[in-house]
Amino acid sequence: MENLYKRRENEDYMEYKARLLLGKLDKTIDLDWSEIADLLGLDYSPDHLRKTAYGFKEAYEYYLAKLADSINDNDILNELELKRIDFEKEKQRFYDQRTAYKKLIRGNARFDELKNIIQKSLNDIELYKPVQYKHAHSDNDLLIGLNDIHYGVEINNYWNQYNSNIAKERLEHYIQEIISIQKTHNSENCYITANGDLISGNIHYKIAIANRENVVQQIMGVSELLSWFISELSGHFTNVYFSSVAGNHSRLSLKDKSPKDERLDDLIPFYIKARLQNLSNVHVIEDKIDNTINMINIRGKNYVMVHGDMDSLNGLLKLIKMLPEKIYAVTMGHLHHNTITHMQGIKIIQSGCLVGVDDYCIEKRILGKAQQLVCVCNNSGVKCSYDVEFG
Repeated sequence: MENLYKRRENEDYMEYKARLLLGKLDKTIDLDWSEIADLLGLDYSPDHLRKTAYGFKEAYEYYLAKLADSINDNDILNELELKRIDFEKEKQRFYDQRTAYKKLIRGNARFDELKNIIQKSLNDIELYKPVQYKHAHSDNDLLIGLNDIHYGVEINNYWNQYNSNIAKERLEHYIQEIISIQKTHNSENCYITANGDLISGNIHYKIAIANRENVVQQIMGVSELLSWFISELSGHFTNVYFSSVAGNHSRLSLKDKSPKDERLDDLIPFYIKARLQNLSNVHVIEDKIDNTINMINIRGKNYVMVHGDMDSLNGLLKLIKMLPEKIYAVTMGHLHHNTITHMQGIKIIQSGCLVGVDDYCIEKRILGKAQQLVCVCNNSGVKCSYDVEFG
């Protein structure tokens, strides 16, 4: 009895009344009607309270039925629809995660397979023999741009002819110009910066039909060409350093469907390092910040390498802020012409292309020569630069 009084203080009166009356009728409360009347503060006889309880029960059950009717089919359907939508969202998240995982595995497997193909071809090729290289001691080194070779494409238009054979002819001319610059300044070392688009790739239909070699042949062909190029320079410098970043032409699929790190350019340093392993003064720099960002240090100055497809003016400002090191210069390609500018105290060194005027240039009414840029660098930075043109 005392507990029921305490509960009354904490419950709504109607709920309390219902619990007592209905509990007495279904025999879950072991009280007589006079005790219940006392608890409810009612001046009812036991018989009158009992009859009232049956009427209350009938009214209460009617109320519950009406409440159930008010929850109509639309409410139930809406709730079920919300549950279904939540389920579909979770299912889609699962599918997206599984697709991304499979794509990652597929990309890694494809990359590993290409590595195996290249490794097998290297087993059948005689390695370059060590050369007697020049031990120069001077106050400067050469920064040699080597961008946008687009190896594998074949061009024959009013302004330009280009194919894999012409690519080698242009690099032969480049070597002679570099050696001449080296002799003029008695440069000690050279840093070859390959800023992407070394192959033509298959990123667009128009490019695919203009390619003479498939992408595997392009990778092996340009890797062999660059190995020859580096080996020729190794006899004229104390050390030759080769570093690279990926370009947009080496993607395996369209931009919005291709992971950032899935670039065929990454296979080229692997080939070159294996091909030139006998040349002790050749160093292939593989430790990159990211496959789209690299950094070299020349005479105490940091030169950041990018291709340029991700680096507009605003993009370069963001890039510089991303790097904790003090940056002297950014080297890049992609835009197919030589220029040196400054931005926020940072030197922007843009080297041209080896490919020259292609269909894209014609459609955009862009005319320019195939060219690359060589910079003479000392402790203060870029001392001077040379435009080297082809064709």
